[in-house]
Amino acid sequence: MGNLVSAVDDKIASFRKKYYLNLFLRGTLLSLTFVLGYFLLATMLEYNLWLGKEARFVLFLLFFGVVGYCLFRFLRQPLAFWLAGRGIGKEQSARIIGRHFPGIQDRLVNFLQLAHAQGGRTALLDASLEQKAILFSNYSFENSIDLGENRRYLRYLLIPLAVVVVLFAINQRIFTQSTSHIIHFDEEFSPQAPFSFVVENPSLIAFPNEDFVLRVRLEGGAIPEAIYLKSGAQRLKMETLKPGFFTYTFEKIQQDYLFQMEAAGFFSSPMTIRLVDRPELLSLKMKLSFPGYIHRPAETINNAGHLEIPEGTIVGWTLQAAHTQSAVIKFTSSDTPGGMQSSDNQVFNFSKGFFNPDEYSILLENENSKNKDRITYRIDVIKDQFPALIVEHMKDSVLFRSIILGGTLSDDYGLSRLELHYVLTGKDRPEERKSISLPVNPHEPQQNFFYAWKLDSLKLAAGDKLQYYLEVWDNDGVHGHKSTKSASYQFELPDAEAFRAEITRSQSSAENEIQKSLNKARSLKDAIDEAEQKLKGKQSLDWQDKKMLEDLIEQRKNLDQAVKDLQEKNRMLEEKKDAFSEQNERIREKSEQIQKLMNELLDPETKKLFEELEKMLKENQDASQIQKMLEKMDRQEINIEKELERTLELFKQLQYDYKLDQALSEIKKQREKQEALLEKTEEVAGEKKPDGKDEKGENQQKGSETTEKRETSPEELAKEQEDLKQQADELKQTLDELQKMGEKLDKPDDAPRADDAEQVKQMEEQSRQSLQEGKPKKSIPQQKQAVEKMKQMEKSLEGMQNSMEMEIDMANLESLRQIIHGLIKLSFDQESLMKDFTTVQLSDPRYVVLSQNQLKIKDDSKVLEDSLLSLSKKDAFLSSVVTREVGELNAHVDKALEKIKDRKKNEASIDMQFSMTSMNNLALMLNDHFDQMMQMMQQAKPGMGKKKGKKKSEQSLGQLQQQLNQQIEEMKNGSGKSGRRMSEDLAKMAAEQERIRRALQDMQEKLKQEGGKSLGDDIPGKMEQTEMDLVNKQITEQTIRRQKEILTRLLESEKSMREQDMDEERKGEAAKDYQKEIPRAFEEYLRLKEKEVELLKTMPPKLYPYYKKEVNEYFKRLGNHQ
Repeated sequence: MGNLVSAVDDKIASFRKKYYLNLFLRGTLLSLTFVLGYFLLATMLEYNLWLGKEARFVLFLLFFGVVGYCLFRFLRQPLAFWLAGRGIGKEQSARIIGRHFPGIQDRLVNFLQLAHAQGGRTALLDASLEQKAILFSNYSFENSIDLGENRRYLRYLLIPLAVVVVLFAINQRIFTQSTSHIIHFDEEFSPQAPFSFVVENPSLIAFPNEDFVLRVRLEGGAIPEAIYLKSGAQRLKMETLKPGFFTYTFEKIQQDYLFQMEAAGFFSSPMTIRLVDRPELLSLKMKLSFPGYIHRPAETINNAGHLEIPEGTIVGWTLQAAHTQSAVIKFTSSDTPGGMQSSDNQVFNFSKGFFNPDEYSILLENENSKNKDRITYRIDVIKDQFPALIVEHMKDSVLFRSIILGGTLSDDYGLSRLELHYVLTGKDRPEERKSISLPVNPHEPQQNFFYAWKLDSLKLAAGDKLQYYLEVWDNDGVHGHKSTKSASYQFELPDAEAFRAEITRSQSSAENEIQKSLNKARSLKDAIDEAEQKLKGKQSLDWQDKKMLEDLIEQRKNLDQAVKDLQEKNRMLEEKKDAFSEQNERIREKSEQIQKLMNELLDPETKKLFEELEKMLKENQDASQIQKMLEKMDRQEINIEKELERTLELFKQLQYDYKLDQALSEIKKQREKQEALLEKTEEVAGEKKPDGKDEKGENQQKGSETTEKRETSPEELAKEQEDLKQQADELKQTLDELQKMGEKLDKPDDAPRADDAEQVKQMEEQSRQSLQEGKPKKSIPQQKQAVEKMKQMEKSLEGMQNSMEMEIDMANLESLRQIIHGLIKLSFDQESLMKDFTTVQLSDPRYVVLSQNQLKIKDDSKVLEDSLLSLSKKDAFLSSVVTREVGELNAHVDKALEKIKDRKKNEASIDMQFSMTSMNNLALMLNDHFDQMMQMMQQAKPGMGKKKGKKKSEQSLGQLQQQLNQQIEEMKNGSGKSGRRMSEDLAKMAAEQERIRRALQDMQEKLKQEGGKSLGDDIPGKMEQTEMDLVNKQITEQTIRRQKEILTRLLESEKSMREQDMDEERKGEAAKDYQKEIPRAFEEYLRLKEKEVELLKTMPPKLYPYYKKEVNEYFKRLGNHQ
């Protein structure tokens, strides 16, 4: 039963589906009819009436209203059934079916009601329902719906459709144009104009914040005079360029711009100016990687495109862009642009090394445009410059021992090395080319250099030429080290004759300086004497007196300066002699002794006296004190006058000795050269076998050498003979000068004369002529005669030199012996007279006799003084202390006479004691000098000088002091001596102590001049105290302790001195000789350069290289003004 009911339900459901399908077909046809009809109506209205925006907006809305109405009115039920399942039910469907099938009528409704009733079902009801279901099975409910009935609605649709098709075929713009107008109801449309709007811009694309110029051209028959732009409520007039051409500028456009153009009531189609972004450079970063050799760290520069970089620098660009798809960097030096690689979101990179200046531009691009402004920069490449070299040089044109080089080295980045190149050429030496490497600081781009080039190692000879230049290299790591050379300089030594002439001139100049100093000393002595006379009896000084004394002080200063100049000239003279000639050792020692005498001319005591006088004048002290000071100064000036006279005489004698030695040396050299020429001549003439060998020789090599010797031509020998003849002229001149000097000094006339040299010259001239004629055999006898003559001259000069030295030494020795004996006798006489004065009374007649005896002692001392002065003028080794001691002796004798005259017996005894001490001192000093002379004569050999050695006083001061201390202790402990014997011993010990003290002071002064460490400065003062104790015969325990302290300090000082000498020996002779100061000119030059360097260091790097040159020029001008 249930299956029959379900079958009926299924048939009803199928009916419902077909029912709503029928409604949908009908609704669709009707909806299309209404919509198409409305479309036809709306388009016709718009096409014909050119409705405004409001009317088109209404038509647009009505279209959607019509569509909505049709959907609601005709398609609502089928859509609701299909989409939501809402619609007619089963009973309503049954009634519709019943109305269509008469045989069913209400039965189907009743069936459904009974079948779906809620109450219980009976068999009768089921039978009834089954019977009816069987009845319904004969009916197809779907047939009650006839879909074909919808054809009648199709004709309503065909009418508007046919009209549309016909109109579309006639003019499709009716629908396309009108539809577009209605859809774009917010835009203005007008009827077709008799002209057309032509936009000349390639595209309507604008960029933010940039002006956009719209250019429009009208084409057609009737062209209006004005065009307007309409955008919303705005109406803007375009600018007329010329008829038919219009423009309008949109300033700083910020957004898209929609507009239409209007002209004479006609509108263009709507247009839009579209706003797009240009590519934009946000940041530019450049990393500079400099070449390694300039030692400059890498730098990063932000947002600066122009560069000034060293050659070889690698530049790396990193740019941050916006709205950019690609970036290209283009260089003017290359036609191919370099594509920058994108490393991140719109970050681009590129790198390149630069060796030449260049320009580059950066191009940014996206799909719409490129960057607006041209991004162009320049890269200036600073080429590695050649190093600069400024050289200042000073040549030793006096001694030809050194060349001082200095100056400035500069480069833009640094220097690698500096070398001194030189070429040495000479007459008798092969060409020599060498280089010397000088130190430079590779990290300083600008620096000074200084080099004292000592030429001793080159062993330059007369006539040699030295050409030299400096070369400096930079540290260029790109092209390799570049160098710059200085100008070539020449250093030429004069020939031997010029050297001799220079020494002669220097000797003459030094002699003149001595004479000038002596004249100034005499004038000063006279002025002091005159001042003493004027001030006698005066209690105060007037203005004239003060002026006179001030003149005295000024005269003394002038004398001091003259003596200093003399010392310097003589020192330079001796250096010239050492450099340009070979001296006899004896002459060298004499020269050193004379230099020492000159150095001792300005004794500190005299200088102190003048300083005290100057101080007295400033303090306005009384005239009596100044008179006493003048008396002391007068005695001191007598000493310096005597020393200058002595120095002058010794200097003249030294000149003669030197000239004699030079003459002997010239003869020896010329004789040796003549003998060598004679040997060559004999070989050429065939009278002598080379080296004593047979003609065949021992082997091929020796035979070759023999052939070379025999190939020496007579012309070459003649040329050598001509050179020797010229040297004979020089020898003749030397002998002539020697003869003149000997006549002035009363020397024995035993030396060869200029006539002898003339004979040698004539013999050599004859030999030259024979050789010139090609007759070597004929020239041999003439050469032998010349050799023999020169041997005779040489032997004569040697004999004269040796005999003269021996005679002088013997005469000096005898004079010295007599003086010593006279001093000893005078000392005993003074001691005896001193004792006699202690016992005589002032009223005793013997007082006058004793006074006359003291006067005789003065006369005797004057005789000894004259003898000693005469001896000192012949003996250069006699110490200048002797002259000062003689002055002390005369002063004490004079004072003793004055005190005796004034009846001051006790004071006179004291001066007698001092005079006796001075006599003893003189005797001891002269006795030591006597021993030294004896030793020198024993060691001397004919024709040879004595070897230099340290003096005894310098070697054994400690030993001498130790011996003296022992004698003093023995004397204190009681030696059994008394009376005159004891007085003599004490006087000798006092004199010995004074001699040790003076020797020590001399050593101290010498060490100070040489810049060494001085020996104990306080020892001389303690020694003077001991001298006073010995003179006063007061030997105490304090004296013994003082002597022990003196000995200890002296031994320590000598030990320190020996260690210092050993250090000096280790340093070598060259190091000792040439520790000279930098010349003042170079000190000033270096000072200016230091200023320049300091200023350049304060400059920012950007000032290089232009301003560096300007600063250099500035400092040069500054140096010139100074």
